[in-house]
Amino acid sequence: MRSIVKSGTFIYMAVAMSACATTQADFNRIDPKARQYIQKIDSVLITKQDTVEADINVSNLSSIVQGNLVLGLIDAGVNTHRLNEADEIMAPIYKTLYDYNYAEEVQTQFNKALNESQMDEASGLKILANEPRGFRVAYIRQSTADAVMFVDIGYAFTPTFEALNLKSDVVIYPVNKSLYPFKEKPDFDNIIEHSDNIYRNQFQASIMPAGMNGSKKENGAAWTQMSEEELSGRMKKAAQKLAEFIANDLSLDDSNIALELKTADPEQKSEPKTEPEYSILSESDPDS
Repeated sequence: MRSIVKSGTFIYMAVAMSACATTQADFNRIDPKARQYIQKIDSVLITKQDTVEADINVSNLSSIVQGNLVLGLIDAGVNTHRLNEADEIMAPIYKTLYDYNYAEEVQTQFNKALNESQMDEASGLKILANEPRGFRVAYIRQSTADAVMFVDIGYAFTPTFEALNLKSDVVIYPVNKSLYPFKEKPDFDNIIEHSDNIYRNQFQASIMPAGMNGSKKENGAAWTQMSEEELSGRMKKAAQKLAEFIANDLSLDDSNIALELKTADPEQKSEPKTEPEYSILSESDPDS
């Protein structure tokens, strides 16, 4: 990986991203009657980053009194300080993961999980690192498969470095016109829009090693002390679990099924942990 500081790319929003805070269904699963028309799915993994990043809690005091210059300057100063602090913690981690290509790891785990699931028709996931404008519409129009699946991936440390989150947004669009009646909002026009999907859901995998209950610097130091093998091993496990979870969700019929998949820390040999190291959930399911 290239050692590039990109700490402010993601903004941490605890309430908006919380599964338990979701009050209504915000997902769309494949209609069981649609499956007979799906023999092949073109699949693309889209990642807009080439290295792990760090979220920050963004100061936004100026939103309270819009146009207040003083509060705006305070926000800028606080956010700059938090970015610099995150960058300082991240510097050793960038060096540790310099040659580690996480996108390829995620691709491998997704293809493996899809091959082993009832959605093997979606395997053969390709990687797109830099998405050009208009790519998705153009890709759907040129596809000869029955449907196209886009898997967006992002990964970043939480603001206090207690966990590393891997987030994914998965959407499937129909190409085969026999699937048009199963769109989220059925229509037969030639305009491709988000509501034309036959499946969509959001997921998050969190890597939470034991003992990450200190300050930001203390937690960050724990990550920086990990070897490349230890750190990449944890990231690989998260990608594997997330891929398996998504592959399973893709095979479910459209219904309000809440899923949570957890696995204990394989390195914990003495006292059991109160929390699992890897926690994976569907953020859109209302009952999660």
